[in-house]
Amino acid sequence: MVLTCSAALHSAAADKLELRKNDHICIIGNTLADRMQHSGWLESLIYTKFPRHDLVFRNLGFSGDELTVRMRSEAFGSPDDWLKHEQADVIFAMFGFNESFHGQAELDKFRTDLDKFIKDTLKQDYSGKGAPRLVLFSPIAQEKHPDPNFPDPTANNQNIKLYADAMAEVSRINGVQFVDLFTASQQAYARAKQPLTINGIHLSDAGYQALAPVMFQALFGEAAPPADGAAFEKLRAVVNEKNDEWFRRYRTVDGYNVYGGRSHLKFDGVMNCDTMQCEMEMRDVKTANRDKRVWAVV
Repeated sequence: MVLTCSAALHSAAADKLELRKNDHICIIGNTLADRMQHSGWLESLIYTKFPRHDLVFRNLGFSGDELTVRMRSEAFGSPDDWLKHEQADVIFAMFGFNESFHGQAELDKFRTDLDKFIKDTLKQDYSGKGAPRLVLFSPIAQEKHPDPNFPDPTANNQNIKLYADAMAEVSRINGVQFVDLFTASQQAYARAKQPLTINGIHLSDAGYQALAPVMFQALFGEAAPPADGAAFEKLRAVVNEKNDEWFRRYRTVDGYNVYGGRSHLKFDGVMNCDTMQCEMEMRDVKTANRDKRVWAVV
Protein backbone atom coordinates (compact mmCIF):
# COMPACT_ATOMS: atom_id res chain seq x y z
CA MET A 1 0.00 0.00 0.00
CA VAL A 2 1.34 3.45 -0.93
CA LEU A 3 1.23 5.86 1.99
CA THR A 4 0.91 9.57 1.42
CA CYS A 5 1.82 12.24 3.91
CA SER A 6 1.58 15.96 3.28
CA ALA A 7 4.14 16.73 5.96
CA ALA A 8 6.67 14.39 4.41
CA LEU A 9 6.20 16.16 1.11
CA HIS A 10 7.55 19.38 2.58
CA SER A 11 10.61 20.51 0.67
CA ALA A 12 12.76 23.31 2.05
CA ALA A 13 13.54 25.03 -1.23
CA ALA A 14 13.84 22.54 -4.06
CA ASP A 15 10.45 21.20 -5.11
CA LYS A 16 11.89 17.89 -6.16
CA LEU A 17 15.17 16.10 -6.62
CA GLU A 18 16.71 16.07 -10.06
CA LEU A 19 18.58 12.91 -10.97
CA ARG A 20 20.83 12.74 -14.02
CA LYS A 21 22.21 9.85 -15.98
CA ASN A 22 25.12 8.08 -14.24
CA ASP A 23 24.56 9.93 -10.97
CA HIS A 24 26.24 8.48 -7.90
CA ILE A 25 23.97 8.68 -4.85
CA CYS A 26 25.57 8.31 -1.43
CA ILE A 27 23.57 7.70 1.73
CA ILE A 28 25.17 8.92 4.96
CA GLY A 29 24.03 9.10 8.55
CA ASN A 30 23.05 7.05 11.56
CA THR A 31 21.33 3.68 12.01
CA LEU A 32 18.33 4.80 9.94
CA ALA A 33 20.69 5.11 6.97
CA ASP A 34 22.82 2.10 7.87
CA ARG A 35 19.96 -0.42 8.09
CA MET A 36 18.37 0.86 4.88
CA GLN A 37 20.91 -1.04 2.79
CA HIS A 38 19.52 -4.38 3.92
CA SER A 39 15.99 -3.75 2.62
CA GLY A 40 16.43 -2.07 -0.77
CA TRP A 41 12.92 -0.63 -0.93
CA LEU A 42 13.65 3.04 -1.65
CA GLU A 43 16.60 2.28 -3.90
CA SER A 44 14.50 -0.14 -5.97
CA LEU A 45 11.70 2.41 -6.33
CA ILE A 46 14.19 4.97 -7.62
CA TYR A 47 15.68 2.50 -10.09
CA THR A 48 12.15 1.75 -11.30
CA LYS A 49 11.53 5.41 -12.03
CA PHE A 50 14.90 5.91 -13.74
CA PRO A 51 15.56 2.59 -15.52
CA ARG A 52 17.99 4.04 -18.08
CA HIS A 53 19.94 6.36 -15.81
CA ASP A 54 22.48 3.70 -14.72
CA LEU A 55 22.44 5.11 -11.21
CA VAL A 56 24.99 4.06 -8.59
CA PHE A 57 23.99 3.86 -4.92
CA ARG A 58 26.49 3.52 -2.09
CA ASN A 59 25.44 3.37 1.54
CA LEU A 60 28.02 5.05 3.79
CA GLY A 61 25.75 5.04 6.84
CA PHE A 62 27.16 3.86 10.15
CA SER A 63 25.21 3.15 13.32
CA GLY A 64 25.87 5.85 15.90
CA ASP A 65 26.99 8.48 13.41
CA GLU A 66 26.30 12.12 14.24
CA LEU A 67 27.05 15.28 12.30
CA THR A 68 30.28 15.86 14.20
CA VAL A 69 31.04 12.39 15.60
CA ARG A 70 31.77 9.48 13.25
CA MET A 71 33.83 6.75 14.86
CA ARG A 72 35.95 4.67 12.49
CA SER A 73 39.12 2.62 12.44
CA GLU A 74 42.39 4.53 12.51
CA ALA A 75 43.23 5.92 9.04
CA PHE A 76 39.86 4.75 7.68
CA GLY A 77 39.46 8.05 5.85
CA SER A 78 37.33 11.11 6.50
CA PRO A 79 33.68 11.43 5.41
CA ASP A 80 34.86 13.71 2.59
CA ASP A 81 37.45 11.12 1.54
CA TRP A 82 34.76 8.50 1.13
CA LEU A 83 32.32 10.78 -0.67
CA LYS A 84 35.13 11.61 -3.09
CA HIS A 85 36.05 7.94 -3.43
CA GLU A 86 32.44 7.24 -4.40
CA GLN A 87 32.19 10.35 -6.60
CA ALA A 88 29.02 11.55 -4.92
CA ASP A 89 26.69 13.61 -7.11
CA VAL A 90 23.75 13.31 -4.69
CA ILE A 91 23.84 12.89 -0.91
CA PHE A 92 21.00 11.64 1.28
CA ALA A 93 21.92 12.71 4.84
CA MET A 94 20.15 11.21 7.86
CA PHE A 95 21.14 12.74 11.17
CA GLY A 96 19.51 14.20 14.26
CA PHE A 97 18.36 11.13 16.18
CA ASN A 98 21.42 10.57 18.36
CA GLU A 99 21.82 14.33 18.80
CA SER A 100 18.20 14.61 20.01
CA PHE A 101 19.08 12.89 23.30
CA HIS A 102 20.85 16.10 24.34
CA GLY A 103 17.45 17.80 24.30
CA GLN A 104 16.79 21.51 24.40
CA ALA A 105 20.16 22.21 26.01
CA GLU A 106 22.13 21.53 22.82
CA LEU A 107 19.54 22.38 20.19
CA ASP A 108 21.28 25.62 19.22
CA LYS A 109 24.57 23.74 18.87
CA PHE A 110 22.86 21.25 16.58
CA ARG A 111 21.52 24.08 14.42
CA THR A 112 25.02 25.55 14.16
CA ASP A 113 26.58 22.17 13.37
CA LEU A 114 23.95 21.42 10.74
CA ASP A 115 24.34 24.81 9.10
CA LYS A 116 28.11 24.24 8.91
CA PHE A 117 27.64 20.72 7.54
CA ILE A 118 25.35 21.98 4.77
CA LYS A 119 27.61 24.87 3.79
CA ASP A 120 30.76 22.72 3.88
CA THR A 121 29.11 19.95 1.84
CA LEU A 122 27.83 22.31 -0.84
CA LYS A 123 31.34 23.71 -1.31
CA GLN A 124 32.68 20.31 -2.32
CA ASP A 125 33.10 18.74 -5.74
CA TYR A 126 33.27 15.03 -4.99
CA SER A 127 32.43 13.83 -8.49
CA GLY A 128 34.33 16.33 -10.60
CA LYS A 129 31.00 17.58 -11.96
CA GLY A 130 30.28 20.32 -9.44
CA ALA A 131 28.65 20.69 -6.04
CA PRO A 132 26.56 17.75 -4.85
CA ARG A 133 22.79 17.86 -4.55
CA LEU A 134 21.99 17.41 -0.87
CA VAL A 135 18.79 16.10 0.73
CA LEU A 136 18.31 16.06 4.51
CA PHE A 137 16.03 13.50 6.15
CA SER A 138 14.74 14.02 9.66
CA PRO A 139 14.88 11.24 12.23
CA ILE A 140 11.85 8.98 12.49
CA ALA A 141 9.64 9.13 15.55
CA GLN A 142 9.98 6.52 18.27
CA GLU A 143 7.20 3.96 17.96
CA LYS A 144 5.03 2.94 20.89
CA HIS A 145 5.94 -0.72 20.62
CA PRO A 146 3.47 -3.34 21.87
CA ASP A 147 6.30 -5.14 23.66
CA PRO A 148 6.07 -3.83 27.25
CA ASN A 149 9.84 -4.17 27.65
CA PHE A 150 10.34 -1.10 25.46
CA PRO A 151 9.85 2.36 27.01
CA ASP A 152 7.08 4.82 26.38
CA PRO A 153 8.19 7.10 23.52
CA THR A 154 6.55 10.34 24.68
CA ALA A 155 9.58 12.07 26.19
CA ASN A 156 11.96 11.02 23.44
CA ASN A 157 9.54 12.09 20.73
CA GLN A 158 9.32 15.56 22.20
CA ASN A 159 13.07 15.91 21.76
CA ILE A 160 13.13 14.24 18.34
CA LYS A 161 10.49 16.69 17.12
CA LEU A 162 12.58 19.64 18.35
CA TYR A 163 15.51 18.41 16.27
CA ALA A 164 13.37 17.53 13.25
CA ASP A 165 11.87 21.03 13.30
CA ALA A 166 15.35 22.53 13.60
CA MET A 167 16.45 20.52 10.56
CA ALA A 168 13.49 21.82 8.58
CA GLU A 169 14.34 25.41 9.53
CA VAL A 170 18.06 25.16 8.75
CA SER A 171 17.31 23.36 5.48
CA ARG A 172 14.90 26.11 4.44
CA ILE A 173 17.42 28.84 5.23
CA ASN A 174 20.08 27.08 3.17
CA GLY A 175 17.79 26.19 0.28
CA VAL A 176 18.28 22.45 0.77
CA GLN A 177 15.59 19.83 0.22
CA PHE A 178 14.21 18.37 3.45
CA VAL A 179 12.12 15.27 4.08
CA ASP A 180 10.11 15.12 7.32
CA LEU A 181 10.22 11.48 8.35
CA PHE A 182 9.19 12.29 11.92
CA THR A 183 5.60 13.05 10.98
CA ALA A 184 5.56 10.47 8.20
CA SER A 185 6.64 7.70 10.57
CA GLN A 186 4.05 8.67 13.18
CA GLN A 187 1.34 8.39 10.55
CA ALA A 188 2.73 5.08 9.31
CA TYR A 189 2.76 3.65 12.85
CA ALA A 190 -0.86 4.68 13.33
CA ARG A 191 -1.94 2.90 10.14
CA ALA A 192 0.13 -0.23 10.51
CA LYS A 193 -1.35 -3.49 11.74
CA GLN A 194 2.02 -4.65 13.02
CA PRO A 195 5.00 -2.86 14.57
CA LEU A 196 7.22 -1.14 12.01
CA THR A 197 10.28 -1.15 14.26
CA ILE A 198 12.15 -3.94 15.98
CA ASN A 199 12.54 -2.00 19.23
CA GLY A 200 10.69 1.31 18.89
CA ILE A 201 13.55 3.16 17.18
CA HIS A 202 15.01 0.94 14.44
CA LEU A 203 12.82 0.21 11.42
CA SER A 204 12.11 -3.38 10.45
CA ASP A 205 11.99 -4.40 6.81
CA ALA A 206 8.24 -3.72 6.97
CA GLY A 207 9.02 -0.25 8.30
CA TYR A 208 11.33 0.57 5.40
CA GLN A 209 8.72 -0.84 3.02
CA ALA A 210 6.06 1.42 4.52
CA LEU A 211 8.18 4.58 4.47
CA ALA A 212 9.88 4.09 1.10
CA PRO A 213 6.90 5.36 -0.96
CA VAL A 214 6.64 8.40 1.32
CA MET A 215 10.33 9.17 0.89
CA PHE A 216 9.98 8.70 -2.86
CA GLN A 217 7.05 11.10 -3.10
CA ALA A 218 8.86 13.66 -0.95
CA LEU A 219 11.94 13.42 -3.16
CA PHE A 220 10.29 13.55 -6.57
CA GLY A 221 6.88 15.15 -6.00
CA GLU A 222 4.94 12.22 -7.43
CA ALA A 223 3.53 8.92 -6.26
CA ALA A 224 5.92 6.00 -6.09
CA PRO A 225 5.70 3.28 -8.73
CA PRO A 226 4.17 -0.06 -7.71
CA ALA A 227 6.39 -2.05 -5.37
CA ASP A 228 4.92 -5.48 -5.89
CA GLY A 229 5.09 -8.31 -8.36
CA ALA A 230 7.85 -10.66 -9.44
CA ALA A 231 9.74 -8.07 -11.49
CA PHE A 232 10.08 -5.68 -8.56
CA GLU A 233 11.15 -8.44 -6.20
CA LYS A 234 13.78 -9.59 -8.70
CA LEU A 235 15.09 -6.03 -8.87
CA ARG A 236 15.14 -5.69 -5.08
CA ALA A 237 17.01 -8.99 -4.79
CA VAL A 238 19.84 -7.84 -7.06
CA VAL A 239 19.91 -4.43 -5.35
CA ASN A 240 20.33 -6.15 -1.99
CA GLU A 241 23.00 -8.47 -3.39
CA LYS A 242 24.92 -5.44 -4.63
CA ASN A 243 24.50 -3.73 -1.27
CA ASP A 244 25.74 -6.83 0.53
CA GLU A 245 28.90 -6.84 -1.56
CA TRP A 246 29.40 -3.14 -0.85
CA PHE A 247 28.82 -3.73 2.87
CA ARG A 248 31.64 -6.28 2.85
CA ARG A 249 33.89 -3.65 1.31
CA TYR A 250 32.97 -0.53 3.26
CA ARG A 251 32.45 -2.35 6.55
CA THR A 252 35.27 -4.81 6.12
CA VAL A 253 36.19 -6.68 9.28
CA ASP A 254 39.48 -6.15 11.11
CA GLY A 255 40.04 -2.51 10.25
CA TYR A 256 43.12 -2.59 12.47
CA ASN A 257 44.82 -4.71 9.79
CA VAL A 258 43.30 -2.92 6.80
CA TYR A 259 43.71 0.71 7.92
CA GLY A 260 45.08 0.84 11.44
CA GLY A 261 48.20 -0.03 13.39
CA ARG A 262 48.81 -3.52 11.99
CA SER A 263 48.38 -2.29 8.43
CA HIS A 264 52.00 -1.09 8.52
CA LEU A 265 53.46 -4.48 9.47
CA LYS A 266 55.53 -6.22 6.81
CA PHE A 267 55.56 -9.92 6.04
CA ASP A 268 58.25 -11.12 3.62
CA GLY A 269 58.77 -7.48 2.70
CA VAL A 270 55.13 -6.85 1.82
CA MET A 271 53.16 -4.35 3.91
CA ASN A 272 49.77 -5.43 5.24
CA CYS A 273 48.01 -2.34 3.90
CA ASP A 274 49.28 -2.95 0.36
CA THR A 275 47.83 -6.45 0.36
CA MET A 276 44.59 -5.45 2.05
CA GLN A 277 44.01 -2.39 -0.12
CA CYS A 278 44.36 -4.60 -3.20
CA GLU A 279 41.59 -6.72 -1.76
CA MET A 280 39.47 -3.62 -1.17
CA GLU A 281 39.99 -2.61 -4.81
CA MET A 282 38.78 -6.05 -5.87
CA ARG A 283 35.68 -5.58 -3.76
CA ASP A 284 35.11 -2.23 -5.47
CA VAL A 285 35.19 -4.04 -8.81
CA LYS A 286 32.86 -6.78 -7.55
CA THR A 287 30.39 -4.15 -6.34
CA ALA A 288 30.58 -2.27 -9.66
CA ASN A 289 29.89 -5.54 -11.50
CA ARG A 290 26.74 -5.91 -9.44
CA ASP A 291 25.70 -2.37 -10.41
CA LYS A 292 25.63 -3.67 -13.96
CA ARG A 293 23.40 -6.55 -12.92
CA VAL A 294 20.96 -4.06 -11.39
CA TRP A 295 20.92 -2.01 -14.59
CA ALA A 296 20.28 -5.15 -16.64
CA VAL A 297 17.36 -6.21 -14.45
CA VAL A 298 15.69 -2.82 -14.20
